[in-house]
Amino acid sequence: MNDLLRRGQGKIPFIGEMLFSILAFPATFSFIEEWLQVSKGTQSADAPNMALLLCAMYVCLGFVNLFRAFRLRAKSRSTFVVHLVYAGVFVACGILAEVLGYNDTTQTVLVVAFWACMLSDRVLAILHRRRPLNIVLNALAILLLVLLLSSADDGSSMLLVSLMITLTALTSIFAGMFSQIRIDVLKDILRETYAFEIIFGLLIAMLAFSFVLKYYEDAIHTFWDGLWYCFAIVTTIGFGDITATTAIGRGLSIILGVYGIIVVALITSIIVNYYGEMKKSNNEKAIKTNNPDGDNAN
Repeated sequence: MNDLLRRGQGKIPFIGEMLFSILAFPATFSFIEEWLQVSKGTQSADAPNMALLLCAMYVCLGFVNLFRAFRLRAKSRSTFVVHLVYAGVFVACGILAEVLGYNDTTQTVLVVAFWACMLSDRVLAILHRRRPLNIVLNALAILLLVLLLSSADDGSSMLLVSLMITLTALTSIFAGMFSQIRIDVLKDILRETYAFEIIFGLLIAMLAFSFVLKYYEDAIHTFWDGLWYCFAIVTTIGFGDITATTAIGRGLSIILGVYGIIVVALITSIIVNYYGEMKKSNNEKAIKTNNPDGDNAN
């Protein structure tokens, strides 16, 4: 268990971060819904229920940072410690919301703690990687957070925090997903195969067909409607909100559908073959490293 937690790409930290990021959505959405209903006067504030939702939001965010700390431990010990601190702060805020209930004091503490962690995280990101692009992006993020914080009044500050928690959970999910993808390997595939040309050709076909369908199909009013329809055809999802009724539209749909199936098959085979060749090459290198003299070693 300890060995798995210490690995930067361990399964338990990754799954835990994704799980609690997903669990944060029901609590935040429910809190936003209740807050909007209370603000409109359609229902009275249910303090115990809103306190429970706040507790769930902050506890989920705390566990997201806890598992992220273990997931990033191998990269930086300082990052590990910082996220452990964030996890402790958020879990403590969640428990505080449940103990003290939904009131002005609790909201103030929760809002201050959340924004302090968000702003400090961006500042630490600048100090950790002092590259021009990283500094500019994080400085813009800090400016945006300050503008959001200054624009929120006392009544909407908790709503803004819940929206930011939703965005944070969504960002965690995407960051965790893309962290498992070897970008360097994908670059090699695009560079050494015809994958880029195949994908580019499919995109050109989708764009061209979108323009044509706009003029021949009554259900497709704009270029974006045509692009949405082509996307549904290529991915074989078939939402059913837009259908082709003319002969030209149906003909183009058949061509694009067949082309999409061929492209998916080609890209899949390219990636599988590339990974197979790469694994075979790595195995051969490992054999040569372990037995440099080959058969003459005997």
